Amino acid sequence: MKVILLVLIWVLCGSSHELSLKTNQSTGTGTFDQTMTSHKVSITFIGTVKSIEPLRERELRVIPVDFDSRFAVTVHIESVTPKEVPLEGGTDQVFAVHSPAKLFRALEKDFIGRKYRFKVAWDGVGHRFSGLTAAPIVDEDMQL
Repeated sequence: MKVILLVLIWVLCGSSHELSLKTNQSTGTGTFDQTMTSHKVSITFIGTVKSIEPLRERELRVIPVDFDSRFAVTVHIESVTPKEVPLEGGTDQVFAVHSPAKLFRALEKDFIGRKYRFKVAWDGVGHRFSGLTAAPIVDEDMQL
């Protein structure tokens, strides 16, 4: 029994040590090349919500941003900052989210056709997105 526990501890410690070595390395160049082992980038983009639908009703190519994704949110992206990321202005992207109400922080269902400032984290090495947030953009003509 003690041997099994020691082997288990050795395996777990060895795995965590290996992970920490990979996450501490960086080229320091600020570019998004394959030589980097961990590089999180904060991406901001302006987009208009085109549609929201439950996942698994039809086949979609999605960008998962939540662990328990249940809805597909299609966004027409107008502009992206920084430019050196896999999202581009003038494209439609489908994000897999857990809940539109949680994403848009509202109970209303009139998200479609509205413009938002989205933020998302991108792991440049694992090519994964996470932490998508949305803030409504108020039309300048409507402000007093």
